[in-house]
Amino acid sequence: MELQFRTTLLPDADDLRETITRLIDRLETSFRHLLLEVWDSPKNKAKAEEKLKRIFSGQGRPDSRIFAAHDAMVNAALSQDEPGFNTTCLQFLQLPDEVEATGLRVRGLSKIELGSTACDLLRRAYCDDVGLTTDLLAPGAEAKKQATAKINQAINMMEKYAPDWAREFDLLAPQVYLATNRDPKKSGFGGATVFAAFGSILMNFNKIDILPRVLMTLVHESSHAKLFLYHLDDPVILNEDTELFSSPLRSAPRPMEGIFHAAWVSARMVQSANCILDNGLCGPDAKELRRQSSQAAIVYQDCATQIEQHARLTPLGQRLFDDAQRAMSDVRS
Repeated sequence: MELQFRTTLLPDADDLRETITRLIDRLETSFRHLLLEVWDSPKNKAKAEEKLKRIFSGQGRPDSRIFAAHDAMVNAALSQDEPGFNTTCLQFLQLPDEVEATGLRVRGLSKIELGSTACDLLRRAYCDDVGLTTDLLAPGAEAKKQATAKINQAINMMEKYAPDWAREFDLLAPQVYLATNRDPKKSGFGGATVFAAFGSILMNFNKIDILPRVLMTLVHESSHAKLFLYHLDDPVILNEDTELFSSPLRSAPRPMEGIFHAAWVSARMVQSANCILDNGLCGPDAKELRRQSSQAAIVYQDCATQIEQHARLTPLGQRLFDDAQRAMSDVRS
């Protein structure tokens, strides 16, 4: 099924809502195939059927833990890991039935808050992001309280000065998980987003400080989620993953798809920052947000140069890149 979009770079909550609805329909179809046709467990089929009915009842949408369970099941099935597939199916049955609540939810990525099964599935899902491991440490009570307050302040700023961006964020990433790498030598990440945990982003609670930077991290990470939806079926880049290129956001060369993602989300950071500034943000936060936007514009241009010189774009990729180029050209002019 081809996913159609009316816009690309800028927010379009109505279009995005329709796309997510289609995504959930596909998720349910896949779950039914995996659990009721592939899984050889007659004694659990009735349980699986009832659980799917509860989750996909139409009241809300499945949260990121359900997506993480599906990803683990698919990976085990594709690798023909029968014991692993059986384990992940059983893990799915152990997950809470609750669907995603409306509004932002900030939680530590811990067994205490999420349960052992959900925490394990989410850690494995986020491990797909570059530089992350499953050995993640959740914040203590006070650190979580401070991080949550700052994230809520950033969302409130977005709602006040860029309501279209806020509505889109609520669709893309209403769940924020907090963690840092246990090994201090691997704690440099600011945030992470993976399609395997769609509906959520991971933020490093040690990196949550000044308000404009938190705001830009939220836009940055949720923009990755939006781009994942665009190329859910069709690629944007034809370059092989073995082709590596320099990137302003990584110390080591990276595949072109990563550079494309960095360019696109950086363009979105600039656009959202300009929207907030144009709608009246002033004072020290405005000054810092301009600085953050300028840095994102530099990252965009560095990535765009690599894309122009080395990327082999699909028609979809060309459309997405052209939209970003036009938006950034307006900023430069």
